[in-house]
Amino acid sequence: MSEEKQHFYEFGPFRLDPLKRRLMRDGDAVRLTPKAFDLLLVLVEERGRTVEKEELFKKVWPGVVVEENNLNQNITALRKSLGDSRQESQYIATIPGVGYRFVADVSLKSDEAGVLPGAELGPLDQSGREAPRSRGSLLGYGLVIVVPLLMVALGFALYAMKKPAPVAVSSIMVLPLENLSGDPEQEYFADGMTDALIGDLAKIGGLHVISRTSSMHYKGTKKPLREIAKEISVDAVVEGTVQRSGDRVVIRAQLIHAATDRHLWVETYERPMRDVLDLQSEIAQAIARQVRIKMTPDEQARLTSRHPVRPKAFDEFLQGRFLYWNRRTGENLTTAISHFQNAIKEDPNFAQAYVGLADCYNAQGAVQVAAMPPVEARSLAEQAATKALELDPGLAEAYSALGSVNLFNWNWTAAEQYFKRAIELNQNYANAHNFYANFLITRGRIDDAIAASNRARELDPFSLSISAQRGFLLENARRYSEAIEQLQAVIKMDPNHYQAYWILGH
Repeated sequence: MSEEKQHFYEFGPFRLDPLKRRLMRDGDAVRLTPKAFDLLLVLVEERGRTVEKEELFKKVWPGVVVEENNLNQNITALRKSLGDSRQESQYIATIPGVGYRFVADVSLKSDEAGVLPGAELGPLDQSGREAPRSRGSLLGYGLVIVVPLLMVALGFALYAMKKPAPVAVSSIMVLPLENLSGDPEQEYFADGMTDALIGDLAKIGGLHVISRTSSMHYKGTKKPLREIAKEISVDAVVEGTVQRSGDRVVIRAQLIHAATDRHLWVETYERPMRDVLDLQSEIAQAIARQVRIKMTPDEQARLTSRHPVRPKAFDEFLQGRFLYWNRRTGENLTTAISHFQNAIKEDPNFAQAYVGLADCYNAQGAVQVAAMPPVEARSLAEQAATKALELDPGLAEAYSALGSVNLFNWNWTAAEQYFKRAIELNQNYANAHNFYANFLITRGRIDDAIAASNRARELDPFSLSISAQRGFLLENARRYSEAIEQLQAVIKMDPNHYQAYWILGH
């Protein structure tokens, strides 16, 4: 027998023996059809990788044309045998429209010591019953029974000792969810779902969450997760897919410990569009449980008290946010405002749409954009942010928007109160730290301003806007050489970044 043939796989309470073609659970055989066994073996051997349906057909049914329903039936049978389900995938996760992935931790073992022989039956009497045994044979029989039981108990103890220890996760990044719709026009929806999940995770104070700008830096990247996590300095990464079909949305998310590439959690969710905000909250809470982050009662309340949103309103909101985050010119901001206004017409109680309006008005009144007279822009921003807080008093983004309004109106006391409240509600909101840094520099509190800017950059290291603003702070601190170096670094990343040139001009 070759060395390779002596190997078997262990996952959870299961042992998969490729040579003897059997699956054992806690020492008991699990009945599988031949094709179900072949299918499980392929998935286990390719663990951690999505195996496309076409590849499964070629490996499990070589040279045979079979219907997809045949694959689905075998997957269902496998899940039943493993005690698994599509809704709570411990072993086999469905990648909608693509294939399947084995997500449990798998150990490759070698049974070098051989297998204990099974108990042998004594001779039969003429009636076909087992003949009486001597004391010696009974003692031998007892040993044959007891020894395997002791070995099973020892195996359980060793398995418990070898179970992976819980990993410590205090920092996390959500990679852009992959759009499985096949329609490039739906990219705004996938990005919006990513943004919403980041926003919910950011509400958990005990978790350091990287902001969406830096997350989007890795959109479409093929870098290994371990390399990404090292660049961004996080313990774990969330990746997944999103697919929108009519009035329903399917999201599959998985949590991966970056240093070990270990899958900590994976789940697939399907909900109607009107419940999509609850869906994001549910995913965020599941991740918090997996990384053992204890949420405060206020944090739990902010994640669970959600107003169901009408699908058309949510769609308009996502299109507005996409333009605000990615194409912040005067013309695109005007278009974004139209989307937010349409969302409010569809659902007047949609608080986040009012926050979107406030952000756009503040941006239009900024000197760099100058698409609207500053006084008018600040007034409209204030009205929108105030309405958002009437509907949802826990929106950190609304407090931050009001902080910006009062900063430009030179109402220093109110501005600081609003910024501090925004940070209190969401310590991971990078923009609040960045805007607060701008406030602090106007008050001559240079060290505090630099500290706030550093915190913003930790949360969003790839944000060119935050990096350029840091150059502005260093300029006002009269640390000119550092300011020039910072701004030139921004221009190196984006030669068309007008804000960096504008500050360099100063």
